[in-house]
Amino acid sequence: MTRSPLAAVLLACLAAGVLFRLFPLVAGPETLARFFITEDGYLLLTVARNLALGNGLAVSDGEILTNGVQPLVTFLFALPYLLTGGDKTAGLAGVVVLSTAIAVLGAWQVRAFAARVLGARDPDGVWALFVTAFWFLGPLVVRHTMNALETGLYVLMVLLAVRHFMRISAAPGVLDWRGKALFGGLLGLVFLTRNDAALLIFALLLVRLVHLQVSGRAGLAGALGEVVPVGLISVACAVPWLVYNYWLFGSIVPISGLAQSLSAGFADNLPEMPVELFETMLPMLPLPGSMEALAAVQIAAAAVVTAVLATFLVQVRRAPAAVRAGVLAYALYAVLLVGYYSLFFGAPHYLSRYFAPLAPLLITAAVWVGLDLARRRPLALGAVPVRAAGLAGVALSLALLGRLLVPGVHQQGHFQVVEWVRGNVAPETWVGAVQTGTLGYWHDRTINLDGKVNPHALRARMRDGHVLGYVVDSEIRYLADWPGIATWADREAAGFARTFRLRLRDPAARLAVLERRERAPE
Repeated sequence: MTRSPLAAVLLACLAAGVLFRLFPLVAGPETLARFFITEDGYLLLTVARNLALGNGLAVSDGEILTNGVQPLVTFLFALPYLLTGGDKTAGLAGVVVLSTAIAVLGAWQVRAFAARVLGARDPDGVWALFVTAFWFLGPLVVRHTMNALETGLYVLMVLLAVRHFMRISAAPGVLDWRGKALFGGLLGLVFLTRNDAALLIFALLLVRLVHLQVSGRAGLAGALGEVVPVGLISVACAVPWLVYNYWLFGSIVPISGLAQSLSAGFADNLPEMPVELFETMLPMLPLPGSMEALAAVQIAAAAVVTAVLATFLVQVRRAPAAVRAGVLAYALYAVLLVGYYSLFFGAPHYLSRYFAPLAPLLITAAVWVGLDLARRRPLALGAVPVRAAGLAGVALSLALLGRLLVPGVHQQGHFQVVEWVRGNVAPETWVGAVQTGTLGYWHDRTINLDGKVNPHALRARMRDGHVLGYVVDSEIRYLADWPGIATWADREAAGFARTFRLRLRDPAARLAVLERRERAPE
């Protein structure tokens, strides 16, 4: 990349993105606790803290073992708590620093990926830097890479795997055993970052199998002799986690995924998919929530995403063979990932996070097609207006990030529950909730009821369709959550209405509390 005033401007914008990620460190403990860390992020951090305290992968004051997290990032985020003796606020600061460092490494990999793919279209490397800025400064990307979940690390690992795949695709012949071990070990680490990386591993190995034969480097036997050992090595890396899952929880799939999919119907997420992909491809253009459900918007988003990807995949055939192989594998992974989360999974509000690993591919594709359109007649735009448009996109992203700093615009959504429990419940008293990420981090004696980190609650949901009996038989004294939990007070199943009474319901504050009734004297 040549040095130029434009490159300097983009680097300055990237530096602003770093400062934005770090500002909670100097904004005070309340901002540190509320700004980036999401409800599910707090679930993971509760497990990470318990791990650092010697309780293993556990929640509920270390008393309930769980596998409702992704392992690699949980061990990584345990480090700040290990270094601070489990201090909750100092641990959060360490997580923010680690997340920022991971995001910076991700930006480095995004730039390298975009530069390799754009190739001769970007001789001075400026557009690869634009792709990096679009990714690093996109409001959704910032929130997903700083939410205390695995998303930022997962994007980094996906890019490392795809770029390594491009390197071995450019090399002659097949891999030796050292190369197989390196590739398989890397794929195993990607899986330990997030288990849907099984789709990426499948895509990379399938394309490698075909590429070795089409390029004439190996026949079917030789190709299988490379691909099969690589796959087995990746599985070997994942075996300890898979054994832990199955031995203690009865399934190789983490209970968080099982709990999330219980209420999912086939293709429930399909209507939301095009808009989420559009926002992933063009992160500086997030659509208002009120528009996302409109059929016309969904159709238009689907048309834009389809047109861009189709054009990109057709034109990338003229790129070097290694780039073609890498893009094809990445695109196949994208198809599998989108198909899985659109057709077979629930939680449509998490789709943008599930699709986050596709952002580098989609943004690069949009820049490729945009450059091609700008250079064709009748537009035939010069470099100056095209780069000005790119700068406008970067400026829009910075403006959207700045908006998040306005008081009241960005709210975490769960601290009203934490504040009520702090003011009304003793630390040694057990509290239950469906949503226990934030509450469970700040009040240790919290029992999760949706089953995302509590296998006992998950079994109750699967057996009875509800957790009322589980709650009645537990040590829970209070239930504190969003107002919807107030309706439980009228439910007769398992004697729940005779056991708990409604203590508080405040829809304006998004809070309801149920309290266990005092037992009548015998």
